[in-house]
Amino acid sequence: ISMRTFKILTLLILGIAVFGPAAYFGYALFVKPSRVERADRQSRPAATPTPTPDTGEAELKKIGSSGNDPAVTREALTAWISSHPSSPLLGDAKRSLGTLNMSLLFQPGTPSAGTNYTVVKGDSLARIASKFHSNPELLQKANSLPGTALSIGQVLIVPSLDISLILDRGTKTLTLLDKGSPLREYLLLSAPPAPKTPSETKSKVLDKIATFGGKRIAFGDKSYGTAERLILVAQAPSITSWTPPAPVEPSSATNAPTAPQPSPAQMPGGYVLTPADLAEIFPLVSRNTPVTIH
Repeated sequence: ISMRTFKILTLLILGIAVFGPAAYFGYALFVKPSRVERADRQSRPAATPTPTPDTGEAELKKIGSSGNDPAVTREALTAWISSHPSSPLLGDAKRSLGTLNMSLLFQPGTPSAGTNYTVVKGDSLARIASKFHSNPELLQKANSLPGTALSIGQVLIVPSLDISLILDRGTKTLTLLDKGSPLREYLLLSAPPAPKTPSETKSKVLDKIATFGGKRIAFGDKSYGTAERLILVAQAPSITSWTPPAPVEPSSATNAPTAPQPSPAQMPGGYVLTPADLAEIFPLVSRNTPVTIH
């Protein structure tokens, strides 16, 4: 063997001796595990993707656009709410059902429509309400009367209602029920703090108060329609209303100072609704209407 060949063989043997273990170590550490892991993944069955939860959106849209009889639509909405308790559209469905329930509340042929009464000489809304253990404002609302005047022979609907209220401090909602079935759910603008431990308190309506100009007025007063309303609840804060103050628009004149913004009116205590919501509930409740507080 020539000296040149001997040198090459010597260098080759030295290279294998020095770098061989490092090469094998790299193979064992990086290449072999990745091949084993790839083969393991290929041998596994494909993972089944998690199905997207059914929100019921398509079904809800179909109910809303069906054009069915309102009573049929109400049944469909009630069934949808029962079958989709966790849907993000639950609030929309409840609002739609509440609006529909209130529009059907005094329709002839519905259970809440009650009976017909023919006005006789000497009748008034208060007198008729007393006969049927109702209240005159409810009779006016149920019959869409513009005022309190009646005509002999006039036929009135006397609603057959069994109203109760649920005040939930945790969810800040007021639920209106008839014969134990929810009619409509209202969002409270404010409510007393919810207890740390869930509780239930049985109470009742003590009185309904309408005021105008700081004075209490009776049903039938010319200012009754625009009066402020308050529902007194036994051993609990009252149900009242509040209107947020209108913001002051800044002056558009060049270099004109901006009018100072007034401080917001303080939210009243108790269970606070919008004036429109309280006005809708007000005729339906009477003294001793049951109230459950959570």
